[in-house]
Amino acid sequence: MGIYADIILPVPLNITFTYRIPEPLEHRTVPGARVYVPFGKGRRLTGIVVRIHSVKPEGHTVKDILTVLDDEYPSVLPGQLKLMEWLRDYCMCTPGDVMKAALPSGLRPDNGANEHPYKPKTEVFVRPGNKLANTVSTDYGNLVGKTAVRQKEMLDRYVEMSGLTENPLNPSPVTKKALLNACKSSAAMNALVENGILELYELETGRLPEFGGHIQQPPELSPAQQKAFNGIKDCFRTKNVCLLHGVTSSGKTEIYIHLIKEHIAKGGQVLYLLPEIALTTQIMHRLQKVFGGDMCVYHSRCSENIRVEVWNRLTGPNPYKLILGARSAVMLPLQRLSLVIVDEEHEPSYKQEDPAPRYHGRNTAIMLASICGAKTLLGSATPSIESYSNATSGKYGLITLEQRFRNIRLPKIEIVDTADLRRRKYMQGLFSPLLIEQIGNALENGKQAILFHNRRGYSGTVECPDCGWVQKCDCCDVSLTFHKSTDSASCHYCGRRYRVPAICPSCGSKSLRQRGFGTERIEEEVSSLFPKARVARLDLDSSRGGYESIISDFQEGLTDILIGTQMVSKGLDFDNVSVVGIIEADSIMSYPDFRATERAFQLMAQVAGRAGRKESQGTVIIQTRQPDAPVLEMVRRNDYKGFHNTQLQERRAFNYPPFSRLTTVSVKGTIQNAVEKTATALASILADSFGQDRILGPDAPPVSKIQYRHIRRIIIKAGLDLPTWAVREKTNEAVRKTASQNSTAGITISFDPDPQ
Repeated sequence: MGIYADIILPVPLNITFTYRIPEPLEHRTVPGARVYVPFGKGRRLTGIVVRIHSVKPEGHTVKDILTVLDDEYPSVLPGQLKLMEWLRDYCMCTPGDVMKAALPSGLRPDNGANEHPYKPKTEVFVRPGNKLANTVSTDYGNLVGKTAVRQKEMLDRYVEMSGLTENPLNPSPVTKKALLNACKSSAAMNALVENGILELYELETGRLPEFGGHIQQPPELSPAQQKAFNGIKDCFRTKNVCLLHGVTSSGKTEIYIHLIKEHIAKGGQVLYLLPEIALTTQIMHRLQKVFGGDMCVYHSRCSENIRVEVWNRLTGPNPYKLILGARSAVMLPLQRLSLVIVDEEHEPSYKQEDPAPRYHGRNTAIMLASICGAKTLLGSATPSIESYSNATSGKYGLITLEQRFRNIRLPKIEIVDTADLRRRKYMQGLFSPLLIEQIGNALENGKQAILFHNRRGYSGTVECPDCGWVQKCDCCDVSLTFHKSTDSASCHYCGRRYRVPAICPSCGSKSLRQRGFGTERIEEEVSSLFPKARVARLDLDSSRGGYESIISDFQEGLTDILIGTQMVSKGLDFDNVSVVGIIEADSIMSYPDFRATERAFQLMAQVAGRAGRKESQGTVIIQTRQPDAPVLEMVRRNDYKGFHNTQLQERRAFNYPPFSRLTTVSVKGTIQNAVEKTATALASILADSFGQDRILGPDAPPVSKIQYRHIRRIIIKAGLDLPTWAVREKTNEAVRKTASQNSTAGITISFDPDPQ
């Protein structure tokens, strides 16, 4: 009787594949192991074993596993296999989609372009050759001729560096590079090697950085922090998830550090998630001072080789104890996970949009912790509506930290009516007199300022005032953004760049103008208003060369004014900022989405929280054309509870989360009529299955064509009484019926649970 393995392969099919395990590989083929298998005609792929059994498949020839790629430890742990299965079901995608998201490509060799994806880093070392090793005397200079001055110099230097005289049986390792740096003579080294005095050998050294600093004790907690710390521990006795709702600059990170230290001391592992890669550098330095070499960093900007080495270290006998990372870190193999921290849990950056699986890092982290028997701590000054509702309803624990560290007062927030100022001609370009005055005062007092605007580029669009023509992308249904730095118009969806015409291609008018503004224009006007100030910009364009230097320069006082998009709102900690300006609040309050008000409150409150964090109260200026908007008053009063209650009433009335579970179904294709026909048919079948009142659409999203592919979306509002598996089955059945009744050639249908 043969033994068989069910294997996940990185292909777009919603099944696993069964292979026979050859007898020599039986002891190494275990669930979680990577195996190399034949697939189709001539293809070879890496897969993950999920089940071992003795049931031979009927109806087709069963192929053999070619080899097992893992030697000592399987690459995927049992808890990961459970998480991958949950992601497949919850995100309504294929096992291969989950595998590609979880496993670094360096661990997935195939016989195509990815044949040898991971190459270990090696280094050449020097050790005693036979002549040197067998020398009884310590007068090693006799081994070389009297005239070989450079050889003698190099040999003496090697003896000194290796400590050979003190420890002839076990000298310290010396790299070839270090020895050549000390004695710059390749000819002398070659001669010593040829004569058997020295010997060169290679060792795998790895790319993971070694910590060379001194470990420090974390700072003592304030009475308020200590109370919150104790409250979290008490909460974890009865709850698996706890929400720490602490105002900005209340010292949540210090509480995290003490919790991490306690869990590591008990032998556990801690996963610390952040929403943005830009945050990891600043937090990393704080954590390294306390945890040193016990910590690693993992995110999508790490090289593939680094990601593979982190993965291998975590599956080995001496895994890291603290893992700091962005959302992809939830996929890592964690052997002794006891605590997951999701910092800034409200951030939409935790949501994976494309490709599948379209998972939410926070929700996946909670599931991972549940599978591993660990606890989850969510932290935010502006929690998501769903998380805060779960906390106030008793599903999660709730700990509140209402005062800033050292009792620094929350910033004073001023709301400025720019429409009125423009009518009275008081606006100076993009800036109100009050904001200009506050920035000037800050600079005079040696303080810094942050200016926030959630739109990059120089201007929003290029348009013709005579005929209304707007420059758009050829392959996306979106207007282009003008970038003065490159003198081109750019599509922020597909990345294509265009030349800005001198005359209108529609009517021939020479009066083309730019409408709207972005961070580039703000930077230009700030530099003109404050010519002596050192100004920097932090957005997707400026950070391509490295956001770390922009952040560190501002932190070290080398920059006076930092202009940025939402990257400046994400939990960054700057000591010397006294003024924050939100240039146009209207742009973040008017987005067509039921979460627009929530996003606006969170963004403004988080940006405001960058001001006055250490010594004195800061000032925040919010410029808007809608000064009476209710959300602005709630931001001004820092009234999160009032904001949450208002939002909860609206969502209850319209049956939005947390009173329902949303799933977005996207229909895409290059032929618009075919997309609309398929979407209409699918929506009708879904309405029959879920009820007409539970289906919205199909509608065109704000950007209805990306890279020549037209998009129509259907939103399912599933009731909380309907299990997720039932939503998945009903949706998949609707797709099957649609495909059987209509031609769906060239059409792709994808699912996004809990869209953000």
